[in-house]
Amino acid sequence: MQQTALNTFSNFASVCKFNILFFGGLIAWTIAYFPIAFFTYIFRVHVQHSQKQREIRALSHFYGKICCLLLGKLTKIEYTNRNSELPHAYIITPNHQSFFDPYCIGLFPIKNHVFFVRKWPFKIPLYGIIMREAGYLNSENMQIKTFLQQAGELLHDGAALIIYPEGTRSSTGELGRFHSGAFLLAMKYNVPIVPMCIAGTGSVFPKGKSFGKPAQVRVTLMEQVNPTAFKHFGDTAHIHMQRYIKTVMKDALTHFHDINKCR
Repeated sequence: MQQTALNTFSNFASVCKFNILFFGGLIAWTIAYFPIAFFTYIFRVHVQHSQKQREIRALSHFYGKICCLLLGKLTKIEYTNRNSELPHAYIITPNHQSFFDPYCIGLFPIKNHVFFVRKWPFKIPLYGIIMREAGYLNSENMQIKTFLQQAGELLHDGAALIIYPEGTRSSTGELGRFHSGAFLLAMKYNVPIVPMCIAGTGSVFPKGKSFGKPAQVRVTLMEQVNPTAFKHFGDTAHIHMQRYIKTVMKDALTHFHDINKCR
């Protein structure tokens, strides 16, 4: 009984330490980030004449990269890119477990990216301003015609579109129902989809919980899936592509959980 009490206290202390260091570090980095981003933006856009939205996206990518480095100091993060080269334009479809998931894009060299997100993140002070200036799109209540048009313009500009096919975070870690928008888009503009499997962030920062805890995280950019492989299905091609990608992601997530059980 005494040993059990000691283990419980040790676990509690470990969780407290994790939260203090992570959220304290996140607050400190965020405070430092904004003046760094402001002066970098001024120099790049007004001196080097870089494209405004691309620079804001690159700075957002840098913010996420440092957030991942911070978390990696406190728990184990593994990440793999199974693509030797990414195309000019493509769509990334991550699964969604935690508020931390968007930062995971910082693990990969994908600076010119655009998130399709629901409207509530745009209400966050400062974050919302940056998201609007970066050209991130509010997908909530967006008509499919508008969605396809705006997404097509971004793809033509060479942006990587990041669309969560589940539309919301999973509370169990299991994949939810996939919406068809990303797959309709891939078929219409003939651009590949790169599935992104995120495992473990839901254990570190569970949905509905105020505090996190250490747990292993693995992020994988799966091999790109070309829409031409599904063209012969005709009008239902996007559905078959959606089913295939969901199966690929489900198998990858199951494999991760099986490895963890064996450790």
